[in-house]
Amino acid sequence: LSPASGLLACPTGVDAQAPVSSESNGVTIEGPPPPTAPDVINRDDEGRVTLRAVRTAEPLRIDGELNEAFYRNTAPISNFIQSLPNEGAAPSERTEAWVAFDGSNVYVSARLWDSAPESAWVANEMRRDAPSIELNDQFGVFLDTYYDRRNGVGFFVNPLGGFSDLQITNEEDANLDWNPITEIRTGRFDGGWTVEMAIPFTSLRYRPGRDQVWGIQMRRSIVRRNEWNHLTFLPISVARNGPPGAQRVSSYGTLVGIEPPPPPP
Repeated sequence: LSPASGLLACPTGVDAQAPVSSESNGVTIEGPPPPTAPDVINRDDEGRVTLRAVRTAEPLRIDGELNEAFYRNTAPISNFIQSLPNEGAAPSERTEAWVAFDGSNVYVSARLWDSAPESAWVANEMRRDAPSIELNDQFGVFLDTYYDRRNGVGFFVNPLGGFSDLQITNEEDANLDWNPITEIRTGRFDGGWTVEMAIPFTSLRYRPGRDQVWGIQMRRSIVRRNEWNHLTFLPISVARNGPPGAQRVSSYGTLVGIEPPPPPP
């Protein structure tokens, strides 16, 4: 990794010298062990990440406001790593993200700080799955719900609320015809923009069992700087291809703590 990044030398959450692997619910985690509450992220000195999803006491309102008590009481996920143009460097703008769940949905939210005025942001598309969304400023989350390190699903959205969703197969094929039920809203705050996503468990497929282990990647693009930032380290050789970098499922971090509802009788 590039020595320009202080992020990898200063992990957030638990000890950077965590074991290479551990287990959760019988599944071997490829990365640091799960963080202990109230911590939500453990990053090791190789840039690998394990996140802990937080159960919400009440459903989150999907309005882009980020004003529920959950956001005040839960530490955000931050310290993304720049892939492009400066591999391994700190991002030019701050990103804060949260992963939560209740009995019906997985929630992914983010506060995306931007020092430029809104007129300098690149966002001009509202059509679902339009190719030009990939050329807009955006925030996205990608989930490997079977933790097979090969396949996944993704959701990414621009500041206007235009979004795409896709299935990833074998780290190569992206199926944009996959259009599950989701609720996604964006908003504004004094200093940037926000996004809230509610992804119903019924829109996802995953292994049976109460305690889930998933793969997860998050990314943010700032188009005016040709900048791509990711939750886990992604080499510039992969990231410079833009959106296809998120198809590198084997590079995802690990998400623990998700407890889906029981199957119907």
